[in-house]
Amino acid sequence: MRNCPECGGVMVYERTSKLYSCTSCGTAMNAQELLETTERVKSEREKVEKAKRWKDEYLDWWLSSKERS
Repeated sequence: MRNCPECGGVMVYERTSKLYSCTSCGTAMNAQELLETTERVKSEREKVEKAKRWKDEYLDWWLSSKERS
């Protein structure tokens, strides 16, 4: 089962329309669109996580330098 890139719901393949549709939000896409959207969302999420990780590491460094002073 695939997850919806929009809401995280379950995507179900419908043979008649040859589309994947979300059982939660109703988003419908073909296989190529689903793959592209999933990759785009994954990439954006990784960028956000990387920025957060960098900020957390910087904050840890900054706080540790204040403890030594």
